[in-house]
Amino acid sequence: MIEEKQTFIQWLEEVAVNPFKEWIIANYTNPFLWLGLVLLGLAVFGGTYNALHKD
Repeated sequence: MIEEKQTFIQWLEEVAVNPFKEWIIANYTNPFLWLGLVLLGLAVFGGTYNALHKD
């Protein structure tokens, strides 16, 4: 049989997405996780907002 070459997207999913998703599922009851995700979202929003509103 001929093995298919793994695409970059498949490799990224195996290396980063699946372990992160499993970690989120295992720790979804942790309030610090949600607080950290909200703060990270606010930081990204704030940085993007400031970058787009430079005069």
